[in-house]
Amino acid sequence: MTPIGGDEVDFDVSKPLDTAIYIPKDHQDLSQGGSAIYIKQNGFDALMNDAFGIKTDLDAKDIQNDISILNIIDQVPSLDPYLLRSVLTSHGCKLPDEIFRSSDQEDRLIRLRIETKIAPILARAVQTEGSGDLSIAQKQRFLKVLWNPDLPEAEIFVNSFGIEASQTSEIFTAWKGITYYQIQFEEIAPSLRKVFNYLSGNHLKALDNRMYSSNDNEMLKYKASTCLSKIRQAVDKCRKIFKSYDMAYEDFVNKNDPQNLKSFLMGAHQDYWQLGYSIISCKHSFECIGQYTSLNQPRLLRYVTIEKMLDEISMIFGRGDGKQTLDKEQPLI
Repeated sequence: MTPIGGDEVDFDVSKPLDTAIYIPKDHQDLSQGGSAIYIKQNGFDALMNDAFGIKTDLDAKDIQNDISILNIIDQVPSLDPYLLRSVLTSHGCKLPDEIFRSSDQEDRLIRLRIETKIAPILARAVQTEGSGDLSIAQKQRFLKVLWNPDLPEAEIFVNSFGIEASQTSEIFTAWKGITYYQIQFEEIAPSLRKVFNYLSGNHLKALDNRMYSSNDNEMLKYKASTCLSKIRQAVDKCRKIFKSYDMAYEDFVNKNDPQNLKSFLMGAHQDYWQLGYSIISCKHSFECIGQYTSLNQPRLLRYVTIEKMLDEISMIFGRGDGKQTLDKEQPLI
């Protein structure tokens, strides 16, 4: 999206995406494009006033509250209900459950899976510090550190990895986020296989292909291969991060070697954001195709429909140079 007022946006280089207020040219047809005011953009207050007549420092309390919520949302890589609920709740925001489209029970199940994954690492860290085996009550107390890194028990974990106390909150947030995205990745894997099969199969042959030149049909194939490549690259980035995580996990839990896990945790913030961007882009691609045809029983589409769909998928990943290549020997997922 083009920032209003030029490119003066203070982007965080460790984040592949940023939060913005989108202003479409046509509210009835979002495909016409538009402009945006980024939360971190220089002169944000003045731009909000120019675009909407809103003086963020003077206007009504509810406007100021909305801006505060946008700044909180800017702290998570994707708008997954679980992540939104977690970050907003941690900042004291009380919003109706229906906003998140997830129940407390669903959140508890996700939380349990995160705790199950991370608990052995916390237990090993405590043992490394000389506290011996933990009782059930002690394990529960240390698990609370995941959700509140300000607890005294966090110091034992921090000391075992040589992490600065000031980094604890950011690292724990990213660590939980990575574990959450690993769960998400496992759940969307079947859908991604359908996307790969669809984009690489014969279903993209246009129903009215004879009405178009051979060059036109080749261009459609090229666009499909480019989209497939972009999705594949996103999947490969996820797989690489998860592989690194699992190897570090095994080294520490089973071999009592903390070095790889420490290195992984120190880079967890950037991995967290990369995973969020990659996974949400893959999910949006699946949903985009689903708007035109079922991936369970794909039907042939007209040329202009396929072209529109592929252009939308390409926009999800940003406008690249289209020169990505496919490695047919590498497994898709």
